[in-house]
Amino acid sequence: MFLQSIHNYRAVAIIAIVMSHSYIYGFVNTDGIISVIKNILTGGTALFVFISGYMFHHIFYKRYQYKLFMKGKFERIIVPYLILTSLAIPLVYLIKSGFFAADADYYRIVFFSKDDSSFTTAIRYYLTGRMLTAYWYIPFAILLFLVSPFHFKFIELSRRTQIIIITLSSVISIFLHRSYENINPIQMLVYFTPFYLAGIYISLYREEINKNCGIKSLILLSIAVILAFYQYTQGHIGSYSKNIFEYAGIDIMFIQKMFLSIGLYFLLETFVFKTKLTDLISDTSFAIFFIHPWVLTTIKRLPFLNHPESTNIPYYLVTCFVVITLSMLIAIALNKLLTGKVKSRYIIGY
Repeated sequence: MFLQSIHNYRAVAIIAIVMSHSYIYGFVNTDGIISVIKNILTGGTALFVFISGYMFHHIFYKRYQYKLFMKGKFERIIVPYLILTSLAIPLVYLIKSGFFAADADYYRIVFFSKDDSSFTTAIRYYLTGRMLTAYWYIPFAILLFLVSPFHFKFIELSRRTQIIIITLSSVISIFLHRSYENINPIQMLVYFTPFYLAGIYISLYREEINKNCGIKSLILLSIAVILAFYQYTQGHIGSYSKNIFEYAGIDIMFIQKMFLSIGLYFLLETFVFKTKLTDLISDTSFAIFFIHPWVLTTIKRLPFLNHPESTNIPYYLVTCFVVITLSMLIAIALNKLLTGKVKSRYIIGY
């Protein structure tokens, strides 16, 4: 069953992700309320994972077959990732950037080494997605899909057991933190799994949970904003990250994003709307995810643009609009151009 509210949620999630990847265009040296907003925008991946968990139960559970499930993910996610990565890595090598550079910064990057050959570095890029902004998500997502039998089993557990699992896994994530530079897919799998399970749980008990959505959204979103402000008062902007076996205290961002993910769900269930633009962004959301790092990289290297070094909110907002629009138009164009045996979903997931 199609749910407009969930469709809208997907659009909001991809917009947040693109906005959080565009900070260098006028949204870097911020202070006050702008920094609080950055704490809310940063980590939008949690929204994406939450909605993916919701859709796993809502769409796939009743007809779940592991082989068919993985076949679909292979076609729409893994194949595009391999194709686009195979284009990106040679470009990074040719311009001697990233870990192909002679002066590459290996500080705290435990997976890459200055002693690696170019071939080894390329393999490590495939395994981590580190060569392009946001591509770390795919190796993590592949692991998430591979363990889908666990998610299927989770749905069939008692409600009490489900709550215990979500709670315990959340505690682990709070102390685990995100992987430094998003480099470790296994650490990211453990970290984001509670969001996925929370999405499954809310879909499973949708009718009961959706009572008093308006009040729930107000409470949860207010808590999220308070936590974002608390992060700012503690001098912390953005996600918490560390290597897997380090200790670095409590990840406030995880807690904030859990409240935000669920609060946003209730908000969009309260105010269900439909616009052609929102539907289009949602329909092309995964293609936007794959394409927007290329657009951002291109904009960064345009010689006729002088990007602001200080805070410039209009420049930032225009850049976000341009990146989302161009990514969406490229997705639509490729979808129209590629037909027959070569389909756009094998390249951009749409």
